[in-house]
Amino acid sequence: MAKKKGPLKKVHSPAGGTITQQKRDRVASILAVVLGLLSIRQGGSVLLGLWVPDYPVLPWLVWYNVAMGFVSVGAGVGMWQRRAWSGALAVNILVFHGIVFAGLSAMHQFGQVVASQSIFAMLFRTFTWIVIYSLLRWRRQEDR
Repeated sequence: MAKKKGPLKKVHSPAGGTITQQKRDRVASILAVVLGLLSIRQGGSVLLGLWVPDYPVLPWLVWYNVAMGFVSVGAGVGMWQRRAWSGALAVNILVFHGIVFAGLSAMHQFGQVVASQSIFAMLFRTFTWIVIYSLLRWRRQEDR
């Protein structure tokens, strides 16, 4: 015989532990800025010849990463300030990264030289932007 379950107890978070939309926006903002700055630093060092990777480099991909790094920093600043346009920019960055990731994967499948590091880095960027966009759009019961 199965046990009869009582009503679910409401679990209260510690004082001040409520996750508000503003806190989620701040986390998304920090992720966007950090990822953007890392992209600018890494790609910039390749473009300036300060670092030469030991794997094949696609010049267009390095330029794309640096440009999107600046866009990501801008999006992160907009998220921090809770600007209305930051959500639209975030979804566009996510879509562009997804397209580039799919393109790199297809190039690799068709035998073109694409470094596995490039594919992994774009997968990481795409996944991170999925998280960022989810944080911006996710609404908890308390927020409604």
